[in-house]
Amino acid sequence: MFQEESQPIYSINAVSKMTNISAATLRYWESRFGLIQPLRTDGGHRLFSSQDIERIKWIKSKMDDDHLRAREAHMMLAQKLAQEGKLNEPLDIRHAIMILIAEKDPITAELEQYFLEEAGYEVLLVFDGKKAVSEAEKKQPDLIIIDVILPGVSGLKVCKAIKKNDRTSHIPILVFSILDVRDRALGAGADAFLLKPIDQPQMIEIVKNLLVNQMPKGGSTNDQAEDRKRQS
Repeated sequence: MFQEESQPIYSINAVSKMTNISAATLRYWESRFGLIQPLRTDGGHRLFSSQDIERIKWIKSKMDDDHLRAREAHMMLAQKLAQEGKLNEPLDIRHAIMILIAEKDPITAELEQYFLEEAGYEVLLVFDGKKAVSEAEKKQPDLIIIDVILPGVSGLKVCKAIKKNDRTSHIPILVFSILDVRDRALGAGADAFLLKPIDQPQMIEIVKNLLVNQMPKGGSTNDQAEDRKRQS
């Protein structure tokens, strides 16, 4: 189906022009799905091969012509590569939208989890700041909800660390706290701030808004909107 592996020589800006997909969306696909992994130079620049470009164009055609979501197109490509023996290990593309909650209080965390799972989301709980940073990079959640007061590393420092990391900077963050520190939270890179106690309708509304609007500007209509809708 696809040509044999070729030498990575094309920059992300060149690939963006060749495929008509924004560089921001290409970076997002890399971190979110992990199927197309360009070579990284010593200076941290991405280099794509002709095979990478061919696969990107195939994904785009499925989204444009068959109206698939980005997730669905990547899953279909993964299946084809596995059948051809070109996928070294199974690709874990989850079906549900994952939300990471970093919360110091187990009771509050369980309540948040209940509300979010009722709304159809997958929830991952952590109870300290250091774990929140590591799990954000490892699990690549679609959204993160952070309490300000966390053991180990404060929620605001967690927010800064996630937004400074190239692999996690695209993930929207909702800071949820009993302390009214909205200016500090926004200054740390938070995308939204919400005061406790929990207001279920308000929380779900904010989560949905952040998920819909988190895709980088310049991506395709399907990629920006459809991939962030909850799958029916």
